[in-house]
Amino acid sequence: MKPEATDLASQAREIVAEWKARGCEFVSIIDGVLTPWDPKPIGFIGPEAERSGLDVLSLSSPLDLALILAMIERDIERDQSIVSGDGKSSK
Repeated sequence: MKPEATDLASQAREIVAEWKARGCEFVSIIDGVLTPWDPKPIGFIGPEAERSGLDVLSLSSPLDLALILAMIERDIERDQSIVSGDGKSSK
């Protein structure tokens, strides 16, 4: 594994750890951005997400977490390439 990949994975895990420390257990993708839900039971999040047409991903689900971490890594990498001015974009 390349050092950059390890660094991206570490940064992604830190972001998820911060969300969990704030009590967030679920995230949704809103306008292409992972957005953690305020800490509240899924019974309240589910109906609100459904009304908004959002999928809810769980930080406790191994499958969801793998997707969440991959998305965070992609976003970090994209942001770093924009800042470095190399002109690459994943869009």
